[in-house]
Amino acid sequence: MIPHKFQFHTFSFFMSLLMSGVMSLAMLSIELATFIDVITQWPKAWGISMLVAFPISMVIVPITQKLVSRIVVTSPQN
Repeated sequence: MIPHKFQFHTFSFFMSLLMSGVMSLAMLSIELATFIDVITQWPKAWGISMLVAFPISMVIVPITQKLVSRIVVTSPQN
């Protein structure tokens, strides 16, 4: 198991892994004509998008968390 001190890094890794996979598949599906082309080119596109997504998520996740904590109101427990 991964130690708790790496929770942020682990979250950022898996979030960027899943989002880059879905987005690269979606974009290839729009751009390419055949299913075979999409499937054969997806791993490379996913790899490239992951190289961009992971470092960006390390910067964006804390900013997003701060923004959300400012606009979301915690309701009192009843």
